[in-house]
Amino acid sequence: MAKRAIEHLFTGLTTAYTAYDDAKTNLGVLIQQRTGAAASDKFAGPMPLALARPMESSVAIASAYPHVISWDSDNDWIFLAENSTAAATRRIVKYNYEKSTGIFTWNGYITLTFPTATVHTVRGFRMNRELYTTGTAAVSGTAVTGTTTAWNSSNLPVGCRIGFGSADPTAITTWYEISAIGSDTSITLTASAGTVVDGPYVIEDLRVLISTSNATTTNGGLFVAKGLREEIFAPGGTTIAAATTTDGLRAVYWLADAATVTNTIACGLATDTKDSWTQHHIYIIDGTTTTCRVYKYNIRATLGSLSSGKSTSAWVLTTGAQTPTGTASQANNGRLDTLSHGPGSGDKSIYFVTTTRVYRAEVAGITSGNTAWQTDAMVEIPPGGANTYAATSVLSSCEIAGQIDRLIVISTGAAGVRSYVTKYNTNSDPFDHIFLVDSKQLDQSTSDANGVIHPTINATALSVWSEGGIAYVCRNGTTAALNQLYAIPLSAHWTYAGSSPYQRLITPSLATPNASSLTRVYVNAARQLGSLTMGLPPEPFRVYYRVSGIDDDSGEWTLLDDTGSFTDNTPSSEIQLMFEFKTIGSFCIPARIYGVTVVYEDNTTDSHYQPSVAQSSISSKIFAWRFSTAFGGTVPTLRIRLYNAATGGILLDDVTNAEPEDALGTFEKSTNDGGAWSSYDTTDKANETTYIRYTPTSLADNIKVRALLTQD
Repeated sequence: MAKRAIEHLFTGLTTAYTAYDDAKTNLGVLIQQRTGAAASDKFAGPMPLALARPMESSVAIASAYPHVISWDSDNDWIFLAENSTAAATRRIVKYNYEKSTGIFTWNGYITLTFPTATVHTVRGFRMNRELYTTGTAAVSGTAVTGTTTAWNSSNLPVGCRIGFGSADPTAITTWYEISAIGSDTSITLTASAGTVVDGPYVIEDLRVLISTSNATTTNGGLFVAKGLREEIFAPGGTTIAAATTTDGLRAVYWLADAATVTNTIACGLATDTKDSWTQHHIYIIDGTTTTCRVYKYNIRATLGSLSSGKSTSAWVLTTGAQTPTGTASQANNGRLDTLSHGPGSGDKSIYFVTTTRVYRAEVAGITSGNTAWQTDAMVEIPPGGANTYAATSVLSSCEIAGQIDRLIVISTGAAGVRSYVTKYNTNSDPFDHIFLVDSKQLDQSTSDANGVIHPTINATALSVWSEGGIAYVCRNGTTAALNQLYAIPLSAHWTYAGSSPYQRLITPSLATPNASSLTRVYVNAARQLGSLTMGLPPEPFRVYYRVSGIDDDSGEWTLLDDTGSFTDNTPSSEIQLMFEFKTIGSFCIPARIYGVTVVYEDNTTDSHYQPSVAQSSISSKIFAWRFSTAFGGTVPTLRIRLYNAATGGILLDDVTNAEPEDALGTFEKSTNDGGAWSSYDTTDKANETTYIRYTPTSLADNIKVRALLTQD
């Protein structure tokens, strides 16, 4: 056998794994193949970490509590609430994140003017975007006429944008702002759209939902900014006025629970999905210790009896007070969704945290006056138990990573405190993963360029939103040193990579012609990013292989150990490799794979031996080889095959460890250049005069023989 190698560099054609192609590199949803001028720019792996700096934008606004809306397959909108010193107004910032390039673009901001001009602190923040596409629409100038539409009765506000020619917003090239909604079938635009024949259209209803506490206690509660459009998040800012006495305008409305507000200690804001165009419920947990209760509102209700922008029409009910264990956080606390595991599997529930617990409250149990609305709770037990990592006892918020059906549990950010990714359980099992670390690195634009960006805690509170498998983690500081936004491909973590949607990196089929045994896989990957002094190692990865089921993706994968050695040595004419990555780690820096090489032996003479004419004998029918390269250990079982060189037919097939009654010849060994021969053994090469030879028991005369020595 001769040693051969096949190399694959991650510079060729790619395809999404959903369109599997064994001739291309197959990429999971969050796996990318990057390119650039330098050799180190050409790699594959989970999308690299990305960074935005709200306090270093053209208008510095300390930001927190990201909420993400996926615009299309490559672009996410990221909204953040102002986190600077409490004030009578609050700004909402918008970024665009392009996944294919990893670039955050700061778009601008809006300023919310509250109906109560006293000092507000943001406690909960969500964006709401709904698309109205019912019926058809025709345009003549600024007049829009609908057919089977219900624009007015659907409570669509003035200020929204509308596009024509498609019900898909990503297909709209020109948007128009709505200045008036006269009826269910009549809309007026701020500018002429020319003439548009009756056809599909889309209205984008974008709103800000925000809960606050206030220096004047009863001036807090729930506020909704209606009639927004993406374009008003401009670099110069756009001020949204406080509402007065008219509903359905671009304005900030106060959705009060009573004439004198009692929802005064908001802990966050959890949104349900829209039931109809007149009903969409949201929930606010109120109170931090013994007074915890839930307020339920309908944010699409018609606001009656408006006075100074305030209405009680949206309030639905309030539960009774129930005491939790620990103190409920007021840092954007509470997320509503339906998990597919644990005691709440299949049940729509609100998940929220106290300092020591993750709580679940089934939505069905949130009823008026109910004092038992907390369904169950999960105790903070770090991975490995509290004797491995101390429990933080400072949990501050939780998010649902829907793509992997797990909770992201964030701690306050105190020095040395870690956060978690975990399934929800009530049986005292430890949390699944611990992640993030307090490395003290400052990711300002003026920091050393040889450093490697990563979401270090820096003793600062964090907030997070998960969208499409990406965790958008914000460091909630109020200075340029401590206010950053990161995009982390969290759901590409190897624990979940094999679940739908797949998050694996798979090579094309690699040819291994005439392979008789597989030797080893060598991976060329980044060992450290950044400089020698400032650099950090990426998180690890795992390598799998298969030699069958490659063309139709049906083959099973076998995990290689860290040495890259093949344990199941069943070669074929092709091989394929797969990578899985760790992304939930201390630094969360994804690995970068430059290339991979498979080493194998083909069906020529083993590379450790050289045919020896001097020690062979035609007359005595002896076949000999010099032991030229040591194995570095015990010699594996060797196999000799004698072929008819003229016809290709096999004459004999024998191995060194054959039982005496099965042996077809005799193996011998010499360590003195053939001066003396003894019985064969599996001791490694002794010197440069080590030889082995084989004499068949029986071999016909007058045959041209080709002798092949390989590993068995």
